[in-house]
Amino acid sequence: MLGPIILANTLTKGTKKGKHIWQYHSRSDSHSKVACWTVLFDLLRECDIFRKHAAEGKIGFRVNHILAGKLPKALDLVICQAPATRAKGRRKDFAQLVPLYGIQLDAVSEATLAALPMLEEERRDDVSQVLLALESKACMTEHSKSLPRLFAEVLATGYLAKRSTDSPISACYAVVNAADSFVTPSSKEKVNRHQQPHDAKIVVDMIGTAIPTVDEFAFGYDAVGIVVIKCQNDGTPVTLIEGAPAPRVTDPHNYERMIRALCSKYGSRFGNTL
Repeated sequence: MLGPIILANTLTKGTKKGKHIWQYHSRSDSHSKVACWTVLFDLLRECDIFRKHAAEGKIGFRVNHILAGKLPKALDLVICQAPATRAKGRRKDFAQLVPLYGIQLDAVSEATLAALPMLEEERRDDVSQVLLALESKACMTEHSKSLPRLFAEVLATGYLAKRSTDSPISACYAVVNAADSFVTPSSKEKVNRHQQPHDAKIVVDMIGTAIPTVDEFAFGYDAVGIVVIKCQNDGTPVTLIEGAPAPRVTDPHNYERMIRALCSKYGSRFGNTL
C-alpha cells in the first residue's frame, strides 16, 4: 500500500497556516484531505471493481460532504454514484487534487497515478446515492486528554452514517502520532512531551477495541484502519512507524486490512448493482 508513505511525505513538507509552515495544525483540514486522497488512491489501485466503476464513469467522490439524514453530518470523504446528468460547471478530477493538496509523490506513485482511471469530484448538488463514507481522524498530542473527544466523535459519525438516508459502507481511518515530542501550532516555543510508546498505544488500543464494527453492532463501522507516524511538528521528516505500537499486519485495524475490507464490501454490495 502506498497511501501511508505518501501521507508521511506530504506531512513532512507541511502547509502554510498564518505566518508559519506547519506539518500539522489542528485548525486546518489539510492533513485530513491528504489522508482521504491516499485512501482513495489505494482503493483505485487495489480494488478491481472499484477501479472498473471509476473507468466507466459510474462513481464520483466528494471531500467534506454533508451526509443527509435526521442529524446531518459532515463526512471527510464520500464515494457516490455518479448522477445521470450533472449540473454545469468545471470539476476537478482525482489527479488534479495533487498540486491543490500539496501531495508529494515519488516516481513510482506518479506513474501509478497516471495509469489510474480519471475519477471526478462531484459538486454538492450532483451527489446522489452515497456508497461509501470515510471519517478521517488524527491524534497528534495530548493523547490521554484527547481520548474522550476522539471516541465520541468517531462513535457518533459511524452511527449517523449508518442512520443516514443512504446507509453507506462506512470506514474510520485514524492517524496516531508516536513521536516523543510535539511542537504545538499555537506557539513555536511550546513543546509537548510524550511518554512513548505508551501514549500512542492507548489511542491505538481504544480505536482498535472500543470502536464498534458491523460485526458486533448494527450501526458500527464496516472497516477501521490505523496508521502510526512520528511527527514532531518541528520541520524534521515525518516517518511511518511499522512496528509497535502500530497495528500488526494480521490485526483487523491495520491500514492494509482496512483497504481490503472496503474493497470486499464494495464489491459484494455494489459489484452487480451499478
